[in-house]
Amino acid sequence: MTTKTKIIRWSGVLAIFIVGLFTCLSLTVNDNALDLLPENAVSGDIEKLKNMGLVDRLFITLTINDAGGKDAALGGSNLVESVERLGAALEKSDLFSFVLFRLPKGYESGFMRTIVESLPLLLDNSDYGQLERKITSEGIATGLAQSFALLNSPAGIGLKKHVQLDPLGFSLLGLEKLNYLRSELSMAIEDGFFMAKDNRSCLLIAEATKSLTDSKEAEVIRDFLEETYGKTLAPNIEARVIGSLPHTLANATTIQGDLKTLLPVATLLLVCLLGVALRSVKGFLVLAIPLMAAAPAIGLSSLIHGGLSRLALGFGIVLLGIAVDFSIHLYLGQKVVTAGGTTSFSHLKRPIFFATLTTSAVFIILLFSGVPSHRQMATLALIGLLFAVAFSWVLVPTIGRPVSRPVTRRPAGRRQKFLQQRTVIMLVWAAVLGAGIYSWPQLHYNGDLRALDVPDKQVIEDERFFSKVWGEKGEQAFVLVEAENTEDLFERNYKVFNILKQDSGLHFQSLAPLLPGATMQNERRQRWQEFWRLNKDSFSERFLEAAREKGFSDRAFEPFFSWLAKEPLPLTYETYLQGSMAPLVQSLVKERAVSPHYYVMTTVALKGKELATLSRLETEIPGVTVIANAKWRAAVERGLRHDILFLSAAAGIVIVILAALQFKNILSVFAVLAPVFSALSAMSVFAFLTTGELNMMHLIMGIMVIGLSVDYGIFTVCACQDKQHSESGFAVSICAASSLIGFGVLAFAAHPALHALGVTVLAGIGVAWPTALFVSPVILSYKERN
Repeated sequence: MTTKTKIIRWSGVLAIFIVGLFTCLSLTVNDNALDLLPENAVSGDIEKLKNMGLVDRLFITLTINDAGGKDAALGGSNLVESVERLGAALEKSDLFSFVLFRLPKGYESGFMRTIVESLPLLLDNSDYGQLERKITSEGIATGLAQSFALLNSPAGIGLKKHVQLDPLGFSLLGLEKLNYLRSELSMAIEDGFFMAKDNRSCLLIAEATKSLTDSKEAEVIRDFLEETYGKTLAPNIEARVIGSLPHTLANATTIQGDLKTLLPVATLLLVCLLGVALRSVKGFLVLAIPLMAAAPAIGLSSLIHGGLSRLALGFGIVLLGIAVDFSIHLYLGQKVVTAGGTTSFSHLKRPIFFATLTTSAVFIILLFSGVPSHRQMATLALIGLLFAVAFSWVLVPTIGRPVSRPVTRRPAGRRQKFLQQRTVIMLVWAAVLGAGIYSWPQLHYNGDLRALDVPDKQVIEDERFFSKVWGEKGEQAFVLVEAENTEDLFERNYKVFNILKQDSGLHFQSLAPLLPGATMQNERRQRWQEFWRLNKDSFSERFLEAAREKGFSDRAFEPFFSWLAKEPLPLTYETYLQGSMAPLVQSLVKERAVSPHYYVMTTVALKGKELATLSRLETEIPGVTVIANAKWRAAVERGLRHDILFLSAAAGIVIVILAALQFKNILSVFAVLAPVFSALSAMSVFAFLTTGELNMMHLIMGIMVIGLSVDYGIFTVCACQDKQHSESGFAVSICAASSLIGFGVLAFAAHPALHALGVTVLAGIGVAWPTALFVSPVILSYKERN
């Protein structure tokens, strides 16, 4: 090859590499935890949770941190003032759509007014049993005695009008409906603030306008909060946050730390491997040539997906081991064809082409995965592979021949001795396959995203502190009702409430008892009118007589009888939005500019088999969605099972077809596929012996191992057919070692997704390597004997 040709080749590759580098300068690194979930399984549920603000909701606990030092009253004052300042600052920011930090002043009287004005519309059938007892002679006497005692208490002056309006405590029946707004959190409302029992902590709830599962947007929210804390919190007040925000940031930080540490380590180990194995500085070029494919691969993948996640970039560490395979085979496999030392690569075209084709095929299949992060990784791997093969084919011939090493062809006696051991080799291989076949059905699918979560110490400490102060939240299900108007929304929501109420063991939070649908309100209005039509005259006589006995005048309770005769005011969504309970209502109801225009939420505590009751809601009531972690997990596991079985089967079929087209002999095809069978069996056994489960990362692991291990089989079989077994075995060993380095460093990753990717595939490739060296030649020996 002339110097001019070498310069042209290197110039062309370097130009592509430099363009790729410039493209990488505008790379958007974007981590989203939801990209680890199958889209079809949970995308609808996720979208609805985001519409309700639950995914992007923060729980901020402000706490007095001067337990041993300052006056408690001063600390309490600082706490309340800090809550007010922080809440006001969050409300003013465009980064938050909803902030709940206190109820409006006078919320008690405001809500009582709503109860009194609309009480008949809040009473259900069970309330009328209590109402009937209250209007008996005994009930009237008891109620008036309590009212008389109340009027003569220190608080009696301020309560005179209320006693005149409701002397028997009918409105208490309406106040009981407030119990349905209680959450599982242990708190007390003091002057409108949500205080812990020890009065040393206060709770704020905020919903971000940015996606908190996206690392970039989460960083914006974090930076704003930290800046705002400094401006609004007193020196003795500290803030702790729980929710998706700290988890997103912790995962992004962990992956970023893994990349900074493991990428240089993997590169250094590969340089050392090739330097020692190839005994030449040319080993550095053998590594550098395919690695130049990383820049254009990352740039193109980023353009296709609009950015890449750190998890996908972490997968790039593995690409270091994959990409170098082809340059190693080209470098070691070149033949001297002239006395002047001219080398030929023509005999490598066939194995290189088919190895590239099979590996590309499995990554193309992975593009059909339902998991977005898998598609990112597949795109990066496919483009990186193609560029690496192209760069290697163009540039490896320019660096010359490897350092001379004796070719140790197997003598006849040695070959016979090796073939005599084929029974032992095949028995060991059969044992590996048998173990894989046994372990595979024992594995279960884990669709819980928390299996791939890596909260740092601060996140864990903050969540424990939250549970200690506010109580354990426990597992919850969310019943979301959607509709195009508020009339249908609250009609459906009350039907949900009716079904849930039938199960006395359920604990749930619902707005329905305070805001029933229009149909139910009309029925209750008629029930109220009918009740007093039947009871008014006899009740009036009994009541007035008992009132005179207590010393009240006949006109003292005219407001009471006027109220009973008055038409109750309708309860509407707008009624509550304009009242003192607006913040609580807004936390359960969401109004949107696009269809569906309204959502209302009911939360249900899950402690047993509540999902059986909840499953009725989706089938019996239109516009209802039940979202629970257990239900999610089942949906994710179904999607994961489908992807693993369907895509792995598709990859297997494609590999078999390509191998059959290439080798056209059943034993040769079987020899090519032997490393694939071994790798999958080893991965199954490893998963069985460790966690006993498969998660979202195992899909890409299986596909990747199929693509890598079949390459080992292709190169081994081609070399055996060309009588180049020794040189091919050396090349396959270096390739396997480079792949093991790529996966091996991931085994030390702190992030569970990268760690799982590393250790499991490490087991697969670790077994595929010796299979290609020993089992594939033995299988071919049967062909030779025949």
